[in-house]
Amino acid sequence: MPADVVIATSQRKSAPPHPLLETWYYFRQNRGALLGLAVILVLGFLAIFADVVAPHPPAEQYRDALLKPPVWQAGGSAKFLLGTDDIGRDILSRMIHGARVSMLVGIIVITLGLILGAVLGLIAGFFGGIADIAMDLHFIASHYF
Repeated sequence: MPADVVIATSQRKSAPPHPLLETWYYFRQNRGALLGLAVILVLGFLAIFADVVAPHPPAEQYRDALLKPPVWQAGGSAKFLLGTDDIGRDILSRMIHGARVSMLVGIIVITLGLILGAVLGLIAGFFGGIADIAMDLHFIASHYF
């Protein structure tokens, strides 16, 4: 084996980490980011499995338990952990099922923003010049005036 090949292989550095691994490495050092991720994962789990996790159907009325307080207040019961509303529906079950709607709205808004941003970026990149200036002026006018 020639000497230059031996030197080249001994000086070769390891390959850089995959971008996702590098992102996760820096992400997990931020405790606030990890807490936010945990909250989103828990809410996503609750939204997906709402029918299984919720203690009661969200629309079922318990006429004998109108305006029950939460379990930690006087008069509360373990049957309704967060209490009931004015027509006897379990508040916890309604919040768990409401997470579905909230997550769906968030996903739709993010998707629409992504599509709109990509289209505007493509227009500005393809046409440049006047289209780019018009978008910049609209941005400045909408944020500062």
